[in-house]
Formats: sequence, C-alpha cells, structure tokens
Amino acid sequence: MFNVANATTLRRGRRAPSVALLCTATALISCTADEPFTQDQDSGDIAVRNGDFTKQSLDATSVSIQLLDKPTAFADTRIFVTLSKDDAGKLANPQVVGAGDEDAPIVLRDDGKGGDVEAGDLVFTGLAFADVEALKARAEAEAKQDVAEVPQFVGRSVEKFVPATGIDLEKFLGGGVIKLPGAPKLLFSLASARHSLMITDPSVVRDFKRTYDPCTGDGDAMGPWGFGHLFTELANQSATGIDPADLVEDWLASWLTPQLPGSASVPVAARPMMQQLIDDWRNVSGGGALDLKQAPFRLLAIVNRIDLARRGKGGGGYGGGIGGDFLDAGEGRFVFGLVLPDGYKIEGYNKPGVLDEKTNCMLTPFTVIFEYKIDRPGCEKVRDWAQQWRALDTLPFGSTYNAALQDITDQFTAAGVSPDRGNGSALGQLRTNDFLMTFPWQMREHQLPVPSGFLTPHQVADTVDLFHDGTNSLGTWIATNIMGLPPQSFPWSGASDVPSPGTFWDGAHATLDTLLITSGPGNDGNDSRHNFSLGACSGCHARETDAEFTHVDNRTPLGRTQEAILSEFLLGEKINPSFDNTVTGNLHFVFDPSILPRGGTINPTNPQHRRSFRDLEFRQQKLVDFSSQSCLKLPPIDAEILEKSLLEKAPLPDDLFKGVQPVDKKQLPSLSLERLGDVPVAQVH
Repeated sequence: MFNVANATTLRRGRRAPSVALLCTATALISCTADEPFTQDQDSGDIAVRNGDFTKQSLDATSVSIQLLDKPTAFADTRIFVTLSKDDAGKLANPQVVGAGDEDAPIVLRDDGKGGDVEAGDLVFTGLAFADVEALKARAEAEAKQDVAEVPQFVGRSVEKFVPATGIDLEKFLGGGVIKLPGAPKLLFSLASARHSLMITDPSVVRDFKRTYDPCTGDGDAMGPWGFGHLFTELANQSATGIDPADLVEDWLASWLTPQLPGSASVPVAARPMMQQLIDDWRNVSGGGALDLKQAPFRLLAIVNRIDLARRGKGGGGYGGGIGGDFLDAGEGRFVFGLVLPDGYKIEGYNKPGVLDEKTNCMLTPFTVIFEYKIDRPGCEKVRDWAQQWRALDTLPFGSTYNAALQDITDQFTAAGVSPDRGNGSALGQLRTNDFLMTFPWQMREHQLPVPSGFLTPHQVADTVDLFHDGTNSLGTWIATNIMGLPPQSFPWSGASDVPSPGTFWDGAHATLDTLLITSGPGNDGNDSRHNFSLGACSGCHARETDAEFTHVDNRTPLGRTQEAILSEFLLGEKINPSFDNTVTGNLHFVFDPSILPRGGTINPTNPQHRRSFRDLEFRQQKLVDFSSQSCLKLPPIDAEILEKSLLEKAPLPDDLFKGVQPVDKKQLPSLSLERLGDVPVAQVH
C-alpha cells in the first residue's frame, strides 16, 4: 500500500468506502493547485508532532451509525468505522483512531469502553450528535429516485456498477444500526448537469444583458458575465490602483518574452504573434488603452467545480487520517473563447480556427478559463453552496434562471470577496489553451500575487517538463512512488505543451513494464501511471482521455440552439455528429495507451485497461452528495488526552468527557458524516 492523506488523494485500493489513518503521505495535487509546490503545503509529507504514527494507509470496510438509547449532553449517536485485521494492525495504537481536523477532532476507539461494544473487534466507535434533519431530507430525495444501480468511480473512471441503496431512515430512528451507502442513490441526468454543473445553454452564454458577443457586437462586455467586467473586478482598481486595461495588456504581453515561472527548469518560449492580437485590439479601440468593452472574447460556459473541494488531512489534527473536513467548496469558472471579428487580421497565425460565415468572424483555438476559489470551509458552508447550485435544477432556462445563476456567480467574481488573495479577488488562476499563436498546443497559467499586483506566469500544476516523458528517471519514480506528487527532482513545467492528440505520460522501467502488462483488477501499478498522466494538463487534454486538446471547444458558431462542443470525457457518451453535443447512447471508453507499446495485450474486461469516463456524472454524484450531507456536531474533548494516547499509546479514559463542560450544540464544530468513509479523488481540469 502507498501513503495518501491530502485533499486530492488518488484511489487507494478497491474497497469502498476508503479512509487513510494517521499516515505520513504523499498525494497528487491536481491541475487545480492554487499555490506553488512546497514541502509543507502540497506534498502531504507530514511529520506528525513528534514523529510518524504509521506509513500505511488503511481502508474502512464500512461506516455505520446508531442512535444512543440514552442521549447525553455530549452525544446522541454512535459512529462505527470498521477496519480489516491487516489494516488495524498497522495502527501505532491499535485501540485508537483520530478523525476530523485539528479544530474539530473526534476519537474512534476499539477498547470496549466509552460507547465501544467490544474491544478488538475492529469496529472503531466514536460519539457525536447526528444531523437528523439532513438524514431525513436525503432519505426523502432518494425515495423519489427510480434507479437500480449506480456507477462506482475509482479515481475519475467507472470501475463497475453497484446496487443503488439509500439511507434506511426508519431503522435509524428506531435505534437500529444503519450502514452508510457509498455513492448517492441518483439517476444521472445530463439535463440537470447542464443546469448546475456545465452551463453552456445559448440562453445563458448569449444573455446580452449580462455578456457580449464580439462577432456580432451584441450585448455588454461589462455585464456581470462579460470578459471586460471580470477583468475589471480582478483589477479591483479602487483598492489596488491597477487600471483593468493595463492588467489585460500586461497579461497578454507575457507571451512576448520567454518566461521561467517558479521552479520550472525549462524556459517557456515567447509567442511573438501575440503582438498582432494586442495591436489589432488597440486599433479597434481607437488607439491607446485596450477597450474592455470591445474585448474579443466570447462566453462559452459557466462551470461549477464543487467536485474540486479540498479536504483537510484528517486524523483529528495528528496526521493524515480519516475524516478530513472541507477546506473550501471547490471552484467556480468562466470559460471564454478568443474570436477575430472584423478589424482583426488572421494572416500569420498558426491555426486561425473556423470561420463563422454568418458573421465573418474567426473562431480560434484559444480559450481562457477564469478559475475562482470558493473560500467556504466546513461541512455546513459546503452543503449550503451545493444546495444553491442544485436549486438551479428546478428552474427552466430563461430570465428567472439567469438571475438565480448570477446571484451565485456574483459571490465569487466580485472585487474584494477574498481579502487574503491577490487584489482581493477570489481568482485562483487564469488558464489558457492555445494553438492559435504557434505549434504546439500549449496551456499556460497566471496568478495574482498577494497582496496585489499584475497577473504573473505560474507553473502549470502537476505537469512536469515534457523531456521527462518516457525516461528511465520518470519510470523509476512512478514505479516506486505509487500515485504521489511529482517531487522536486521533477519540477512542474512553466507551460504544458501537447505535441499531438496521442500525447500521454509514461516512463521507462522494467518493473513498471511488468505491472502495466500483467496488471489485473486490483493491481495499483497500472493506475499509478494513468493517474500521473491524467493529472497532467497535457495528458488529460490528449490521449489519456482521448480528448482532442479541449474539453470545451471554441470552434463552433454559437446561435439560438448551438452551443460550445463538450468532450466525450465530460459527456460520458460518444457524440454524433461531431459538430453538436447530441449523444448516441454509446458509452465513451479509452483503452490504456501504455499497454500495446510495451508488447502487452488489452484485456477489455479489466477496468485498468479499458476505462470509462463520465466526468459530468462523477461531478453530479459529488454535487448531490455534498448538498445532502449530514453535518455531525462534534462534542468537545480534551486534546491532551488524544495526543497522549496517540503519541505514547496510552489507554483512553473510560469517559472522554469527564471534567469537560457541555457546549450548546449549535456552537459545536461540525464534520461531514459521509467524509468519514470516503477518500477525496485526484482532480482534473
């Protein structure tokens, strides 16, 4: 087993749900990281207080709950986490597991005391207050779902289908023990996903009260969803003194000179054709500053990425353990495409794109994504945020829907909403995907410095320099550091180049060869290479998912019914015809690209050889799960008792709450019950 404990941990074995208990760990942070790689923050390489408790990761075989016969001032519910004998034997103190986070710890014990039924039965028991109202709401919603089975995801791909089970509320309220189901009982709805997750409907992206179409001149670029407005809010001129037009031009000008962001070891070459875009925009603006009201970027999508919500390390604050609660609520995003309307030259560019003959406007292979961090930590705040998005599912597209959506987006796009971030903006990073300026396809990232300043080039998270691909050094690292973060010996790249649609990440290593060719269900060797490649921007946008460079494509004329083309990786089904998003009913799957080059044979029944991606369905599971999660209220405990038990293997007192003053339940910290039994998944773009 390998060590995992961070908020973007990869799959760790085949049993579900999973937990990682009191471990030192490395983790793969996705192509969504908002800070440079540091040993302290992102690697998950935790030295727990006075030393490591264990370097093993452990999987729960089940998580269950039961109401107490006699509630106390400190709890009304028992929580049971069951471990296998092998995994329990890896604990430093075989009778104690810490869960939750430092400011909200919970003790799980297997010593036959303090609510635990039997010592040494591998069922670890904790005490808390149940969120009965949330359990009731979930049970009522699940009762309305007519679905027999749901997909079980391992990482981002479907491993298998499992029976759809819901919360047995009647049994729980009657005092019985109920087991938490894994995935929510949910019938996937692409229509709902396009209301609350990936919003591309023309009535939204062509709402000319809120955004702008530079191809026709319709709308308002300074509307709340306009490119010009978003840059104005990023600048936050009243607080920073930065003119929004200067912010935009300085950002574009970074393409004109070589860049070496962060710890990148290879300079990112200049793309001089960016000067032509700047000059043409200036000419259209009448000379002088770039006119944001005429920004040549059209809105393609508004995206809810609550599935990117980061989690704490768990373990009750004493190491990477189970039950790490939410550090934020993921991201909110706006996707724009660069277009070249009248007044912009197309000569000289690498691939100018597709001409919209109705408007004589060139739709280019250059997209921009504003990726905002949703700084809402904790179970209740994340649940509230998820419920706001899910409420959109009840509204038909139109003016009422758009007003409700703007109420959500204003919460993260407005200037000053995140005082601790650059310029007071919630922006985590601004990403671009470019095949317009020159070969090859290239992804870049910019961030706002703290406390204020202009957008600066930043390393592309989770993507190492391309010359490492296929090398012995990378193969050795993948084979010996299963599913870990690229170490300092493989610094993140300053940009992510994608030479061809066949690009994927691999390494040369004899052991890795054997693992990949001979791996069967349950073998982690193949997934280690796959997850490394999937986490890299250049793998996710190419052969690892069979995407052709983009997941939201700009090269389609938008109209009354036409919208941006989404990738099959997102939709989960084959698209036919290729110029719209009509799905065929044929599931999208990808054969592992590394097997055949090694002389192996694809086994189509092996989920590590034939992967089925349904990323919108994965995200919908997360949205529904988070919107209906039960927020336990955690009783106060003496932290010194827990620390002594973990560090010195001292037995816990019979009564953990002796001498502790009760606290009003409303004032107690909360922890998602469901998070005790799952492991956060490595994210992709």
